[in-house]
Amino acid sequence: MKTRNLLFAAATLTSFASYGQAAESGYFGLSLGEAEVTDLCESNYDCDDKAMTGRIYGGVQFNGFAGVEFGYRYIDEVSASLYEYDSGWGYSYGAEITGHFVDTTALFSLPETGPVQVVAKAGVMLWLLDYDFEVNSSYYNETISENESGLGLRTGLGARFNLSDSFSLRADWDYLVNAGDDLMDSDIHIFSAGPEIRF
Repeated sequence: MKTRNLLFAAATLTSFASYGQAAESGYFGLSLGEAEVTDLCESNYDCDDKAMTGRIYGGVQFNGFAGVEFGYRYIDEVSASLYEYDSGWGYSYGAEITGHFVDTTALFSLPETGPVQVVAKAGVMLWLLDYDFEVNSSYYNETISENESGLGLRTGLGARFNLSDSFSLRADWDYLVNAGDDLMDSDIHIFSAGPEIRF
């Protein structure tokens, strides 16, 4: 898993560097927040569909109103479990899911209103979901690990609060569409905030 994470980060940095010479300005940032997996808990007795999430990103601004951004996001563990009782036997089933996302996103900025600038976002993402399944009964216990990956769409809104020419605070709502395939297929809502440095 560590090797895969390093490959994701390297791909993001390489893509960022390829656009650097064409940009008027660049920036990078870090955000932390909460992710909600919307379709995970519809039919489970015990479920936690919210998790901490973090994202590192870098971007380039081509003019005052358009730019492109590249990022890597990690979503910590969400879980679902189910208990059944049948013919005198009790069975419990559980799943724990973590997510990795590499994205390329176009940003469209509204004119600044004082120190605040609002941005709209649309892009694509490569997602990788890791699953740990556990089955328990009085005579049988097993844990199975699987993963799946694919491409999806992302969109959202953000706002920059400019504290100086080179430093901002940024708040974001991100909407990740159809993350997962065979094992989980869900939209993900993310609210996050963090510092951003421009150069």
